[in-house]
Amino acid sequence: MRNLLTAIIVLACLVFLGSGYLYWKDRTGVVASEVDSTPKKDDHSEATDKEKKEKDVDTKVVELASNWPEEAQADLEKAIENEEAYPIAIVGSLALGGEDGWAAMLKKALEESYGDDVVDVKLFEYDLTSTEFIDEEKYEDVVDFSPKLVLFEPFILNDNGVVDVGENHDNLDTFLDELSDAVVLLQPARPIPDSSIYPMQVQDLERYADTHDIPYLDHWENWPEDASDYVVNGESAPNEKGHEVWFEYLQEYFIAE
Repeated sequence: MRNLLTAIIVLACLVFLGSGYLYWKDRTGVVASEVDSTPKKDDHSEATDKEKKEKDVDTKVVELASNWPEEAQADLEKAIENEEAYPIAIVGSLALGGEDGWAAMLKKALEESYGDDVVDVKLFEYDLTSTEFIDEEKYEDVVDFSPKLVLFEPFILNDNGVVDVGENHDNLDTFLDELSDAVVLLQPARPIPDSSIYPMQVQDLERYADTHDIPYLDHWENWPEDASDYVVNGESAPNEKGHEVWFEYLQEYFIAE
C-alpha cells in the first residue's frame, strides 16, 4: 500500500513538473515571438536612408541648373558626385559693379541656392578694353582659376569708339581658345540711352554668339525702354536700380526655382 502511495505521489510530481515546463516553454515562445516581430533598423537600412536623402538633395540642386547648357549641367552633376566644388567665373568690365553690383548679388544668390560647397564663384572685374584684356594677359587670371562655367561681358561698352567690332571679336576668339574646357555664356554690358551705334555693336555680339553656338543672355529684355534712370551718366556701370534689373534676369536663368 505504501509503495502504491509513493508511486502515485511521484507520478503526480512528474505531471506537475511536466505541465510547468510546457507552460514556461509556451510563455517564453510568445515573448520571443513578440520581441522578434518588432522591426529593427540595421546599419544597412540607415545607410540606405542617408544615401536616399543625399540623392534627393542632389536632384534638387541639379534641377536648379535646368536652364544651363546641357554640358554645364552634366559637369555640375559630375562635380557633385565627386564631392568637388563647381567653379564659376563672372568676367567683365566695371559694369559688374564691385561689391554692391549685380555680379556680387549673383555670386551670393548662387552660393545660397546651390551651397558654397557645391559652387565656387569668383568675380573678375577689369577697367580695360577687350584688347588691353588680351594684350596685358589679364585673361590668364581667369584661365588659372580653371572655371567650368564662364559668364562673360566682353568689354564692348569699354570698346565703344576705341576698339572696332572686328578686333573685339578677335579678342573674344583668343579668350575662348584659352577656355576649351569651360562652357562660356556671353552677355552685353548695360544699355546706353539715346545711343545709335552701341546697340548695333550689341547686335554684332549676339550674331557672334549665334555663329559660334554660344548661349547669349540678353538681359536687356529686363530693362525699361527708357533706361535713363537706371544708369550712371558717363560710366559703364548701372546705378542701383540698373544692377537690380540686371541681377533679376540672371538670377532667373541661373537659379530655376
